[in-house]
Amino acid sequence: MKNFPVFVFPVSLEFYLNARHTHKQLLTVYNPYDFSVNFKVLCTSPNKFTVIDPEGIIAPQSCIDIVVRYTQPSLAHCNTTEKFRITMYDRNTQQALGKRDIPTKLIEGEPLNTTQESFGDNFHPITTKTQVIRPTEEHGKMTCNHPSHHREQQPINVVAVAVSICCIAALLLPTQPEKITPSQLPDWLHIGSNLKLVFSFVLGLVSMLVLRP
Repeated sequence: MKNFPVFVFPVSLEFYLNARHTHKQLLTVYNPYDFSVNFKVLCTSPNKFTVIDPEGIIAPQSCIDIVVRYTQPSLAHCNTTEKFRITMYDRNTQQALGKRDIPTKLIEGEPLNTTQESFGDNFHPITTKTQVIRPTEEHGKMTCNHPSHHREQQPINVVAVAVSICCIAALLLPTQPEKITPSQLPDWLHIGSNLKLVFSFVLGLVSMLVLRP
C-alpha cells in the first residue's frame, strides 16, 4: 500500500441514543489529486450500520458524500467505539493508495444545544461598558489640540520664510531662452528652466513646513 493521505470530514462520528436525527450522518471523502480513484468503506461492526454506496469512484479534485445510518441503537451499544475504514485504490492497478480510520461512538442521552454565543468551550459573551463622562470633573482634565491654537503656539520659522522669499524671487527672474523682450537685468540673473524647477520644488517643501498645523 502506498502512503497517500486520505482526506475525510468529519474525523469522527457521534450518534446519540435519544436523538433520532443523529442516527443518520454524512462522511465526505475528498480527492485532491489530478486523477480518479476508487474508494471502499469497511466497518468493524457492519451489523450495526448501513452505508449507502460503500464503493465508488471519485473524480479528480472532487468529493463524495457517504450516508451512514446507525441501525441498532440500544443502551447496550453505548460508549462502544467502532471504526470505519475508508481506503482509496488506483483505478488502473487496483493498488491501495491510502487509508483513513474514522472512529464512531453511540452516546447515551442527547447532544447539548449549542448557540452562536457558546461553542462548547469556556467562552462567554463580553458586555459592553459605556463610560460616563462627568461634565464638571472630566472636562477639566481633558486637553483639546485644536489646529488653530497649535499653529499660534508655534514660532514662525525665520529661515523657512527667508528661503521661500528667495525661491519666489528666483522664479520671477527671466528664463535664459526668453530673449523676446529686452530686460534690464544682467545676463547672470537669467536662470534656466531646470533651475526654476528646483526652486519650485524647494518652495513647495518650505510652504508645507511653514503652513502645516
